[in-house]
Amino acid sequence: MRITLAAALALLATPALAQFPPPGIYACTGETAGGMGIISMLIAGDYQWQTPAGTGDGQVASAGNTVEALTGPLADRHWKGIFSTDAGKTVFVFTTDDGKVTCAAPE
Repeated sequence: MRITLAAALALLATPALAQFPPPGIYACTGETAGGMGIISMLIAGDYQWQTPAGTGDGQVASAGNTVEALTGPLADRHWKGIFSTDAGKTVFVFTTDDGKVTCAAPE
C-alpha cells in the first residue's frame, strides 16, 4: 500500500508534459491578406514555413493548447496562438504582427 501511495504522490508532483501541435501540413490565411503560406508542423516543435517569396524553418514552444514561435520567420513576426482538434481536424489561430492568422489542413 505504501508503494502505491508513494507512486501516486510522485505522479502528482511531476510537471505536466508539453503537448506539441499535431504534425501536419496547414494552409494559413490572414484576416486581411488572404492566403499567406503553408506551415508544416514537424515532430518535437520544429516547423517549415513556405510562401511564394521563399521558405524558412524554426521551432515553436507549446504548453497545453498554446503555441508560440521561438525561432525562424514566424518568430520574427511574433506568432502566438492556440490550436484545437475536433473530429481529427486541427486548426491554429495566431495573433501576429500582421493580424490574425488561421491555419488548417487543406481540404
